[in-house]
Amino acid sequence: MAKQGTAHTHESLCAMQKEFYLKGKKPTYKYPDFVSNVELIKEKSKRYCLKLEINNNKTGTIIVILKNPSRANKSVSDKTVFNVSNYIYKNQKKYHQLKDVGHIIILNLIPNYLTDSKQLIKFKKTIINKKNISILEKYCKKHKNVIIAWGDSPAGLSQEYKQLKTKIKNILTENENHVFYVDKLTKANNPKHGQVWGYKDKLEELKEL
Repeated sequence: MAKQGTAHTHESLCAMQKEFYLKGKKPTYKYPDFVSNVELIKEKSKRYCLKLEINNNKTGTIIVILKNPSRANKSVSDKTVFNVSNYIYKNQKKYHQLKDVGHIIILNLIPNYLTDSKQLIKFKKTIINKKNISILEKYCKKHKNVIIAWGDSPAGLSQEYKQLKTKIKNILTENENHVFYVDKLTKANNPKHGQVWGYKDKLEELKEL
């Protein structure tokens, strides 16, 4: 894949985002310059896996489990993927768990592409996707280090969300993954969502799932 366009600074992105929202448009995020290759597993309106190469001289891989995909595909990023990839890249010297990472694999509890998670309720009957669970299990078996970053439940899906989290936590426990989160847990005991990570937020190890 050809090298992506010029990376934006955090400040310029915030300004651009404000301008787009004032005009009623959604901002378009390019992948940062350090992302040299993008691969994904998708079908129709679902994305099951997004793989980012951030350093082809490093062999380590880290998994990040988010809530659901927003817009990121092979050619454009989105706010969450941009933020997550920058956090990992910028903190490689700070945390030993990140120093050898050359690839980021982004997975989701829910595979449906949707920017506004409040609308996920329309998929209530099919929100627990067997193929998605199978892909989560496949990658968590292969790679040990996992950052959970799915945030709180979408509106009207608390029971389904609880079931999904239980399934994923069982997978992580069975595979003895090393599980981390960024900054803090929410009042509902969910990991902080990747979209709102600060670059200076601390990477914490989750002692008990």
